[in-house]
Amino acid sequence: MTRIVHVRSLDPALYEDERTVLLSAGMIRACRLAADSTVKFRFGSASCEGLVRTAAAPAASPGEELGLHPELARRLGIRGGCRLSLVYQPSAATLYAGPLVGVLLSRLYPSQEMPFGSMTAFCRELGKAGEEAGVSLFFFSPEEMHTFPDLAGLYFDGEWRKGVFPVPHVIYNRLTSRKYENKPEVQHFLKAVQLRHQTRIFNDKYLDKNAVFSALGGEASLRDCLPESHPFSNYHMLKAMSGRHPVLFIKPASGSLGKGIFRLHVREDGSCEVRFSALSGTVALHYPDLFEAYSHMAGKIRTQAYQIQEGLDLMTIGGRPVDFRALVQRDGDGEWVLSSIVARIAAEQHFVSNLARGGTMTAVQEALAGSSLASRKGSIQRTLKSTALTVAQAIGSNVKGTFGELGVDLALDAAGRVKLLEVNSKPSREEFSLPSASDEALARPSVRRLLEYAVYLAGFM
Repeated sequence: MTRIVHVRSLDPALYEDERTVLLSAGMIRACRLAADSTVKFRFGSASCEGLVRTAAAPAASPGEELGLHPELARRLGIRGGCRLSLVYQPSAATLYAGPLVGVLLSRLYPSQEMPFGSMTAFCRELGKAGEEAGVSLFFFSPEEMHTFPDLAGLYFDGEWRKGVFPVPHVIYNRLTSRKYENKPEVQHFLKAVQLRHQTRIFNDKYLDKNAVFSALGGEASLRDCLPESHPFSNYHMLKAMSGRHPVLFIKPASGSLGKGIFRLHVREDGSCEVRFSALSGTVALHYPDLFEAYSHMAGKIRTQAYQIQEGLDLMTIGGRPVDFRALVQRDGDGEWVLSSIVARIAAEQHFVSNLARGGTMTAVQEALAGSSLASRKGSIQRTLKSTALTVAQAIGSNVKGTFGELGVDLALDAAGRVKLLEVNSKPSREEFSLPSASDEALARPSVRRLLEYAVYLAGFM
């Protein structure tokens, strides 16, 4: 049975034994412990012997307390004043505290107010929600891995504070750069904590577009929503695809944020237009034939893996393409649930809708109401939601890795048919609105769901 407790630091002058663990009589009974018994006490990878003592009944306690001798708390890496969960396993004679969850971020900034840059508001929200749920959270980057087996990091306690922690039960991988994720020291660390400490890691890797479409191709329920897509290999493939589809999208297989995407339009006279995004906006180049267009793209295509995908005649608002980003997450039972879905409208003269490329976000119903599909908005909205859920379930079943959340990008063609564009294992938190100032004390359901899944992975249920 798991119980949430408030950690209190004991006065060492009153409790000389550095192993002292003080619990109420009710908690001792609930955990099936014996007073004055020794147990193994674990917090993440840290382990110490504890001596269980019965606390005097408090006069007016708002909840259960866990009293720890300061030396025992220091050895375990548990800070006073936090809230965490306790569960006792008689078979192992072990009292587990936690769960301890580490959030792995690309970097920490030397700023007290914004230590995680644009991710700071999300991290603060996650930290507050963790305190409420009895989950101990800290935030660290690859720069802190050199202290392994201990980990330096930051935690939120009304303000950002530095701390040192054992290896956590669970790591939520929020590395937003493949450059960081693929570093040898990062890969070595992630493998080491899994092998030595059985740490569970979720969202453990980026998804490859070609691997995703290959994995989903065998799902009969998704066949109609998959645009024709292949790993891009050579000019002959480009020629064959352009014979079937006058518009093609050529995307980096491991790209994100709309970077490096080419939009190729082959006109009836054989001439071609190639569009791509640059810092100044969308650039359009014109070529007399397909081979000339291919020659322009070939330099980049040879240096990394690309995907070639059928171009769709997308639903538009005011001439601007619209797509939909669904956030699908695993809940406290490990099951996939839809947390939110928003519409994204491309900026003027842009063919991708990413917010990083100037796109805007609006409610799905509002976007549909402003389109030619307004009369079918109810059924379309239901299909968007069910398709996003089906895609996530198929990824979870067919793609190697542990994923706690996925950003599923969907589109509607001009006939109102739902099509899958791509799936992102590191969905941008900025694409889902933060709480308003009046609700800033409340964590969004999507944030609470992350914690529920972390608790599930850690086994604190």
